Amino acid sequence: MDEKTPLVVAAVGDDGGCVPKCDLPWYKCRRYWLAFYAFLGFFNVYALRVNLSVAIVEMSKHFDWNNSQTTMILSSFFFGYICTQLPGGWLGTKFGGKYVFGFGVLCTTLLTLLTPLASNSIPALIALRVVEGLGEGVTYPAMHSIWAKWAPPAERSRLATLSYIGAYMGTIVSMPASGALSASHFLDGWPSVFYVFGTLGFLWFVMWMYFAADNPSKDKWITDSERDYIEGSIIRTQGKDDNVSVPWKGIFSSLPVWSIVVNHTTNNWGFYTLLTCLPTYLNDVLHFDISSGGGLSALPYLSLFIIAFLSGQIADTLRSKGYSTTIVRKGFNTLSYTLGAGFLLLCGYTSTFDHSSSWKKTAAVAFLVVANGSLGFALAGFNVNHLDISPRFAGVLMGITNGFGTIPGFVGPIVAGAIAKCVYCDEDGNEFFGKYWEGKTKCPGSEAEYLERKCTVDDAGHQWRIVFIISAAIFIFGALVFLIFGSGNVQPFNSPSKSSKRRNEDDIEDDMDAAEYSARSHNRVVNATKEEKVFIVGEEN
Repeated sequence: MDEKTPLVVAAVGDDGGCVPKCDLPWYKCRRYWLAFYAFLGFFNVYALRVNLSVAIVEMSKHFDWNNSQTTMILSSFFFGYICTQLPGGWLGTKFGGKYVFGFGVLCTTLLTLLTPLASNSIPALIALRVVEGLGEGVTYPAMHSIWAKWAPPAERSRLATLSYIGAYMGTIVSMPASGALSASHFLDGWPSVFYVFGTLGFLWFVMWMYFAADNPSKDKWITDSERDYIEGSIIRTQGKDDNVSVPWKGIFSSLPVWSIVVNHTTNNWGFYTLLTCLPTYLNDVLHFDISSGGGLSALPYLSLFIIAFLSGQIADTLRSKGYSTTIVRKGFNTLSYTLGAGFLLLCGYTSTFDHSSSWKKTAAVAFLVVANGSLGFALAGFNVNHLDISPRFAGVLMGITNGFGTIPGFVGPIVAGAIAKCVYCDEDGNEFFGKYWEGKTKCPGSEAEYLERKCTVDDAGHQWRIVFIISAAIFIFGALVFLIFGSGNVQPFNSPSKSSKRRNEDDIEDDMDAAEYSARSHNRVVNATKEEKVFIVGEEN
């Protein structure tokens, strides 16, 4: 081949064979359009999840609900969510992720539209939220199943993060929008929150079912060059996608899998601590209500969105320059946890300074933003690692790890509440306004209760410091586990054991299939323009 003619390569096999890279600009590639559709899907997923947490303020006034009732309503979602993680991954792997993901979001959408009606009965509303969780629980595992068929190995970080950051944008947009709708007279105020976002979710479902496809071969608009590139590069790394049973024993005995389980759990522990408990810390210790800051409440999510987006791009760029997948995954994961732990500790020790200091409040918010944003680096770490170690069963792996990762949603706030018992009475007009006490409600009911359980702002600061130290230690533990046991290599259980003869026959057949994709694209490679770059991603050692 002429030395001046650039060869654009997606993957290099052990035998030196190669699969030509798609010669289309990114905005004409169907896999990037699929990432955009998925981005909008996760935008709706999180908008439908968090809208109740905002609307419930007005709903509590309308229905006269107490704190215990609102907590029960909000937490009921996770009881359903945790139950469909593994089934969602299995269904996506077995039957394709398009319908599992689409109908999972549709289930949540339809029930969201029924929320105003169900709100007349607390048991009915709780049951509705549980079923919503069941529908939404399949979304992440199903999407991983889709990327197992659509994402070339060299672009896994980029494509996965592009789709999943839609969740953060959904939170950024839906929280202030839900607040504005609740306070308006549009469709009677708070019910409009569910009607508006439910309608958007339904429109997305129609778009998804029309444009999305389970794999490149089923896509109506994909070009031959892109299909050959995707399917050829995937065959090079995992062989043909034949129907094989899920190797449960191999999965549950794999240390790299358990390293992802540990990291999904530790990451979510910090995530829920930051986003659920820190507003309480800022209010009780710093006397600063972050929700009153308008756009300020969106900053933690915005930082997470930006860092997660950049991480996916940078990670795949590093891999294209020759850095191994293992090193890239461990590097981003370690960076995420180290920054998160450090700024969590800074949040805790901020309480040692003057409580009336305005700079202290600003610093605390800045620490919150950076600590939360640092979790975005993990999206290019453990969060996409399922696709590295077992692209064939990535959906099942995501179902397993995200199932464990849901547990901190229950446990984290309970642990924080048990430790940080000293609360600040901030109810206007209450005789104990400005006082601290260790009770089950925001304010004491009598002088005797207050005298028995009174505490100080210093006690509150010390208790919250313990919460942050525990969370930081959990982060460090997760980082160490992934550093020691994590891997970027395809694991043996990805290709279940066969007889030696059969395995050799399959390997030959896989090489022939990959060669066929190379041959079909040979003319496009030979005629590549001088401006095209060379990207060679070797198989990991």
